[in-house]
Amino acid sequence: MEDYSGPFRADIRWEDFPKEKLVEFLNLYSNLFLAVDGFWYLSVKDRFDDRTAIACDLWVWEKFIRYELKRITSALKITGDDVEALFKAFQFSVWGGNVRSHLHLQDKNRGSFRVEHCPTLEALKREGQGRDKYFCREVEQPMMEMYTRFFSPGIKVRAVSIPPESEGSGVCCEWEFIKP
Repeated sequence: MEDYSGPFRADIRWEDFPKEKLVEFLNLYSNLFLAVDGFWYLSVKDRFDDRTAIACDLWVWEKFIRYELKRITSALKITGDDVEALFKAFQFSVWGGNVRSHLHLQDKNRGSFRVEHCPTLEALKREGQGRDKYFCREVEQPMMEMYTRFFSPGIKVRAVSIPPESEGSGVCCEWEFIKP
């Protein structure tokens, strides 16, 4: 099946679609996940304030990241406590389909993650409330640390370039990961 424009089928399954359509659906669901995250955050911000929304957002991400990484590493048999294992998991993280990025692994214990397109940052800029100036520092930095802790508390993550310093550079953000 290329689409579902015909009559209702009670027996339809994902397997009825070609690989290309399944990849399209994966991207769609990745975008829908990002939308739910954004709507959830904004609902807390609107009902309370930005500080409360950030605190709740980080609490949720702490739980979700462990949940997600347990399943990704198990399903793909990713093992290790190094930057290489972390980067393998990054490649299949649900948010990965939403950003245009590059992972550069220098060796098993050192690498960088560069984001060139970030829908979250674009939405924050369109919002015009200035949250794009601190979001990466206050939300993304702790989230990156949550990802590293799953693999090893010894992995250090450092923001090489984040907004507002990165504005106009063609890079939304860049992170360095090192396991000494």
